[in-house]
Order: sequence, then C-alpha cells, then structure tokens
Amino acid sequence: MRTRPCMRKLTDDPDNLLAPVFPAYRQTLIEGRYVPAIQGRYLAAVFHFGDWLRSSEICTQDVRHEHVCDFLDNHLPTCTSKRHTRSDPKKYRSALQLLERVMQAQGFAIPKPTTAIDVELQAFDDSMKQVWGYADSTRAARCMAIRRFLDEQFSSQCIDLTKISPDDIKSYLVGDGSRSSGSARWIAGSIRCFLRYRQFLGNDVSHLMRTMPTLARAKPPALPEVFNDAEVTALLNAFSGDFPRRRRAFAIARCLIDLGLRSSEVAGLTLDDIDWDLGTIRVNNRKGRRADVMPLLASTGEAIADYIQKERPQTTCRNIFVRTSAPVGQPVGRRAVQATMLAAYGRLGWDCSRVHVLRHTLATRLLSAGTSMPIIADVMRHRDLSTTVIYTRLDTAWLSEVSMPWPGDIQ
Repeated sequence: MRTRPCMRKLTDDPDNLLAPVFPAYRQTLIEGRYVPAIQGRYLAAVFHFGDWLRSSEICTQDVRHEHVCDFLDNHLPTCTSKRHTRSDPKKYRSALQLLERVMQAQGFAIPKPTTAIDVELQAFDDSMKQVWGYADSTRAARCMAIRRFLDEQFSSQCIDLTKISPDDIKSYLVGDGSRSSGSARWIAGSIRCFLRYRQFLGNDVSHLMRTMPTLARAKPPALPEVFNDAEVTALLNAFSGDFPRRRRAFAIARCLIDLGLRSSEVAGLTLDDIDWDLGTIRVNNRKGRRADVMPLLASTGEAIADYIQKERPQTTCRNIFVRTSAPVGQPVGRRAVQATMLAAYGRLGWDCSRVHVLRHTLATRLLSAGTSMPIIADVMRHRDLSTTVIYTRLDTAWLSEVSMPWPGDIQ
C-alpha cells in the first residue's frame, strides 16, 4: 500500500523570500478576522510560494502576476516537496490573490500583463462609465463579451477594426450553434455599444453598424411575475427564525420590498445615506449616475437600526451591510444580497430564482392602491414613464374591476 509523503505546514519561516511581507500579510488576516485555521493555510500557501520563487531565482522586487499564475497552474499540481502541505487549490489561489494586494500596498508592484486588448477594454469601460453611465455589472458583462470577440479576431495583435467584416460579427454571434437567442442578443448589443464607442472616437464603422443582424426576441410573458400580499407577508415572516445574520437579512429584505431597490443599490447603501432626523434615505442609482432621496419607511428604518445596533460588526467601512465572515467588515456585494433572498425563497419552498420580482411587486401594489403612474415612476426612479408601464402591466380581469362604467345603457 502506497503511503503519502509526510508533509507539514510551516508556521514561520524567517529566511523565506517573502519574509518582508509576512508582518503586513498577518496583520491583514487578523484585521479581516480570518479564523486561525484559515490564517494557517493562507500563510502556508505564501511560504510555499516564497520557496518556489527562491528556487526559480526570482527576487521579491521582481515578482509579477504571471509568476503567481505559473506557480498555481504549473508548479502546484506537480509539487512533491515534503516541506509544504497542499490544501484546496482554491485556498491557494485566494491566499495569493490577497498576497498580491498586500504586496502592492507595501510598495512591491505586481502589475498584471497589459495587452492591446486590455488597453482597449479599459478605455471602453471608462467611456461606458463616464459617457453613458452604465452600471458596474453591465460594463463588466459587456467588456467580457467584447474581450472574447477581440481575442477571436486579433489574439495578441494590434486592434484594427478595418480588418473586421460583417461576416466575422455574424459568425461570432452564431458561435457553435449552442448559444441561446437571449445570449446572442446580449452579445449583439455589446458589439453595437462597442462600435458606437469607436464611432465616437472618429472611426468609420458605419458599414458594420448597418449590417448588424437583428435577432428575434422571445415573446414576453403576458404579465410580469409578482407576489401577492399573502406571499409578501410570508416572505417577511421567513426572516423571523433564528439563523446566522438574521437581522442583516431582514434589513436587506425590507430595503428590497419596501423601497423597491435593486440588489446593487442595497449593497451600495452607506451610513451617510440615511438622515434619521428627516426620515429619508439617499439611493445612488448606479445605472444613471444620480442620487435620489426617498422617504425612509418606519418598518425599513427599524430593521436597519436593529441590524446596526445588534449585529453589524465594528468596522471603519461606511457601507451599511458588511461581511460577518472573513474579511469581516468589508462591504457585501450584490450577489450576497441576491443570495439572502434566494435563501428565503428556499425556506418557503418556492422555486422563484429572481430578486427583481420584488420591484415589479412594489410597482403593482402601488398601482393597485390607486397611486398615479408619475408617482410610481418617481418611487421606482424611472426617467421614462414608458419604463414604469412595463413594471405595471395588469391582466384584463383586474382592469375590468377598476374601470369606470360606460355612460348610458351601452354595455
């Protein structure tokens, strides 16, 4: 029977090539409140990487991002040294990503390789942010789609749009035939946005714009998915149990249900956005680069205050909703907000997989209560009233109940 070679986890290594970084790295782990077991695994990964750098004759000042990738992708899977343990590769990757940030903060530059496509996408992203005001998630998704397109067309060569033909775009949109119509429409929209950006710079891409294929759009459902009053009540009651981060989860749910916020807007709320004296909350709309001041409902404010006073960890971060697991005190992202609601759906046994349905629900409830469309548009923070109409499509049975009787005897 083959036995595994005896391996051990280093707890300290003063002679390691990365020893100058260890104090700052340890302090970062402590401040992030990583549990001792994770601290040990992360430090062991850094020690292992430092030994590999020495064996590869790479000085501390010369460490680059590609060295991290080479270590993770090529050395780690084949390493047989008895000096180090080999834990989960994901832990190694996370440990070295944190190391990169710490080294950069300490003055050890670890620049990532920059290609012509990297430069192009950075300028494209800046334009989407500064000129069009697209949300972070939209910009990231469009940059990813354009990166794949440019990689396919130019690889590491210089970008020359005169070498792109309409057939190249059509071929990319079709792909291998497995791409859904929705994905193809999204990619086509990303390419149109990129071409408008290059047109803005003075490039002649009119022939590509004219020949962009128009993809069929699936027929939208007759009505948007919404929750009725009983379901909203059941959803709020799903946070009454005793489970980790219950107060944070309930406050997030209140922001989504009572105010109709988007997941990214909830994640972006800060302590400075709430005026407790006036009873208002400022919402930074990342889609339109503007801030809207809204009334803070008593139920929402009580849930947020309860979370801040009784559950929110001590941190210098100004975001309202922060992590309670390492790194503790850092702001949560929109994925954490979405996961909070999906977990509540799961506790209720629902198969719903969307959080945006709560915005539709709020708009529909306001309309059912007799609220005028312009006021609903203000609550939903829509610039165009036609956008609000999409959120408030109602069935004919409901309309028949609220419609005015026809004058006279005509039915």
